[in-house]
Parts: sequence; structure tokens; C-alpha cells
Amino acid sequence: MEKLTFQSTKRLNNKVRIPLMGFGVAEIAEDLKTQVRILREAIEVGYRLFDTAQIYRSERAVGIAIKESGIPREEFFISSKIFDEQKYDRTTESFEESLRKMGIDYIDRFVLHWPLPGHYIQSWKELEKIHRSGRARCISVSNFEIWHMRNLLPNCEIIPATNQIEFNPTYMANEQREFCENWGVAMEAYTPIGRYGRFADNEILNRVGERHGKSVYQVLLRWDIQHNVIPVPRSSNQKHMAQNADIFDFELTSEDMAEIDSMNIDDRRNANPYNQL
Repeated sequence: MEKLTFQSTKRLNNKVRIPLMGFGVAEIAEDLKTQVRILREAIEVGYRLFDTAQIYRSERAVGIAIKESGIPREEFFISSKIFDEQKYDRTTESFEESLRKMGIDYIDRFVLHWPLPGHYIQSWKELEKIHRSGRARCISVSNFEIWHMRNLLPNCEIIPATNQIEFNPTYMANEQREFCENWGVAMEAYTPIGRYGRFADNEILNRVGERHGKSVYQVLLRWDIQHNVIPVPRSSNQKHMAQNADIFDFELTSEDMAEIDSMNIDDRRNANPYNQL
């Protein structure tokens, strides 16, 4: 594997480059001032991909933190998602609202947060128009299962750049990842280190971590990257942010990877879009 760093990027299917790891901005704090402080700390650590969403109520904080950082806008990769207002007759209006909240005139990625039944194909067509206008460098989906993709792909002119799904050792979504890889859709992981420390005491992850002198969470994030998945961890603690970023000075062996992969039991812990078409 090529030598990677925290500043490394990967090329998406439309040639736009995205950081190998992002920073999740869901539920980091309730008030704006604290959100901005946390984001400023993440910027200081070196994070440049920020993954927010309309439903997270953190778009305004992302815009403020980036502006206050003094770092040029083009050095960041800003991503946001449209959720229950994605009905196609409001898609463009909601997109423009996101730009206003963040105080920017373009976004690096705009995402359909959920395959809302009866709407996501028309919503996608509206996103294609936004992309062609130059105001969204790429457009993507989240929580799309294989059947959603099969329904969308014949009806779209622009293939999604990424699909953000739940991904961790006990829920690897192997068929879904293979399908997207075959279509050139990059996979991105939310809850890559699990919620509420549920992997902290895992015997396999601790054993692998001990071999490399790394924490369970560092092992998890490195495992993501070696599976060609973009992890988007979140933290409100700057020390933990820095630890999460410190995963580029070691590499998991094929034996390590296989051992962690053996944990997969298709245990989905987040909302299931299974029956949504």
C-alpha cells in the first residue's frame, strides 16, 4: 500500500478529490458557540472534510468555524445532506438554504440523506441540475441499499460520487460495498468506531491494537481506510480528535484484517432503509 498521510486524498468518479478521513458534525453540541469551538479545534488538528447535514443543525457552525480559521475556503471539503425536505419541488430551495447558513457560494458535496419513498429519483434529478450549475462539486447519496441504487442508476445521468452507510466490523455490508465499487461509487462510513464505546473492550480489536501500539479506535479507523472506505468519526474532545487522526504511521497486516473481518455478523445498529423504495 502507498504511504498515506492525514492530508492524503482519493479521487472520486468525477475526478474531485476527497480527504481519506472526515469529521462528523452530528450531535457534537447543542449550542452554536460550543459547536464552533469544537470545529475550530478539529481544524487545528488538521481535519478538512466536514460532514454536516440539515437535520444536524450544525451547518451554521461549520461556516463560522471555517471563516474564523483564516484558512482558504478551497482547502476544505464541505459536505451537507438534505433530509425530509428532499421532496423534489423543494430540493433546490433547501440546497440554497444550506449555502446561506454556511455563508458559502458553493459546496463540495451535497447528499440525499435518505431514500425517501417516491421522491429520491426526482430529487436526484434536481441535484444533477445543481451540480451542472457548478454550485456542488459532486452529488451523493446516503443510506442507499443495493435496491435503491438499482432503482436510481437507470434513471440518472450522473452516478453518485459516494454512498455513506453504517460500516464497522460487526456490520460490513459486503454486498453493498461490492456493488458500489463496481459502479465506481466510493463508500463512506458513519459510526465507524461504533456508538457509546461498544467496541472498547473487544478482545480481537484490543489484541490487534497491542500488536501495533494503537488504541481500539485507531485500529478501527485504519481498518476502514484499508478497506477503501472513508471513515467519518466524530468527537467533542480535541485529544480524541488527534488520536483518531494518528493512524497513518502503521499498517494492518492481512492477518489483522482477516481477524477483524471475522467479527462481521450483519448487526445493523442504525435506522434500516430495507423496505424503502
